Amino acid sequence: MKKILFGALLFGTLFTACSEDDDYNAGIATPQTSAPTVAQSFGNGSVAEVGVINLAEVTTETVQVADIVAPQPTSETAKLDSMVISFTGEEGGEPILTNIQEDGLIPTTLLTSVVEGFYGKRPTERTIKASLVAYFSDGNESFLINSGDFNVKAIPATPNISENYYLIGGPGEWNNSKDQKFIHSDKDVFEDPIFTYTFKSTGSEMWFAFGDDEAIDAVGEGVWNKLFGTKGASTDLAGSFDYRYNLDGDHSFCVDGSAQFYRITLNMLDYSYEITPLNFAPFIYFIGATDGWTNAEQKLASPNFDGIYTGYLYIADPNGWGNEFKFQRVPGSWDDEINSGTFAGGISGDFEDGGGNIRAIGGEGVYYVEADLASGTLKGTRINNMNLVGDFNGWNAGDDAQQMTWDAENYCYVITGAGVSANGWKFTANNAWDINLGGAIDNLTANGDNLGVVGSTIKLYPTRKTSDNIYCTVE
Repeated sequence: MKKILFGALLFGTLFTACSEDDDYNAGIATPQTSAPTVAQSFGNGSVAEVGVINLAEVTTETVQVADIVAPQPTSETAKLDSMVISFTGEEGGEPILTNIQEDGLIPTTLLTSVVEGFYGKRPTERTIKASLVAYFSDGNESFLINSGDFNVKAIPATPNISENYYLIGGPGEWNNSKDQKFIHSDKDVFEDPIFTYTFKSTGSEMWFAFGDDEAIDAVGEGVWNKLFGTKGASTDLAGSFDYRYNLDGDHSFCVDGSAQFYRITLNMLDYSYEITPLNFAPFIYFIGATDGWTNAEQKLASPNFDGIYTGYLYIADPNGWGNEFKFQRVPGSWDDEINSGTFAGGISGDFEDGGGNIRAIGGEGVYYVEADLASGTLKGTRINNMNLVGDFNGWNAGDDAQQMTWDAENYCYVITGAGVSANGWKFTANNAWDINLGGAIDNLTANGDNLGVVGSTIKLYPTRKTSDNIYCTVE
């Protein structure tokens, strides 16, 4: 978990330790102590724990985090200048320091930052180790007194976030089937509260709502008010939402159906949404370190215009910049680029998020790529070998004798002395059938028909660099 380091706000930066300001003390939140705690020594004073602080219930600007009896100086001329509290998480690291009032008050926003900084936003009781330092001076010299360690226990003020959410209505039925499930990353929902769902347009007006498992189950019992509805107009493409039982009606969402697809993005932390109309072009274009980020010639295709783009890419790093890349919608144009942030639904396989760029973690090579712009997912599979398979070798997808060689200069796989026959053959990858090509030699497709053209030298051009199609030559 990341750590946050606040500067030590000493000598009254936030407020002086001895302040008796009535306006300040008017907003005090003092949590109830669930059980007596043993006071720690604090010079000739003491410090004791308070009860668990549920930040969701704190409505004041300050909150008490410790029960303090401030130490008193032994010199008549010395006075207490300030007190500082130090917070430390379970994982150690740099402490968080800030001034604290004699009555144990700190700003509520600061305690929130401390808890979330150490442990995240999940609304679970957290224990933070703390200690105090009192600073004294008598005009000639300064000195300090340290307390023993004590605990501050708090629960972040975060809305409850479910693991699953479902669309109801729209292109589907208004029932409890849970067929239309939102996509979420593999992160904790309180670290990543974003959920997305993309659906195909019916070409006409569509109404829908959404809810979690409890809400959809309730629909099956005839209870509809646990669903979420928009707080604005039904046709708003962005805004905020709330439970129907907090609204004055259904407040369902509505799109006009003029786009090919619609993607709804939910932020379950702040209860906001965005609906994006989607229309897809036939190709997206690879640009990256392979050719110095200058040419966008390799491309993926979406033959059904549904935002699902597939194909093969040659990824290399001749300049030592990393095996990284992006996509362009128009070759040479960075407007509306497709980067790692586009794939909020997850990047998997042999690809990973490179902080804006997409990174191939398998090193230089050819990759089979599945980019779903509708759902926001991307998967890369490194092609370790490409083979010929057919009737001539008993349809053995792992026949090493029929393995092709990659020609990086010409962007093609090559084999000489091929044993294919007119009885049928195809291309397979990685000694398996999961990735295979067939069909016509000038337009090869995934899982296409068997080929019957015979020759001994075969070249496969998979990257669509010089053609809109994946194709091969047989001589």
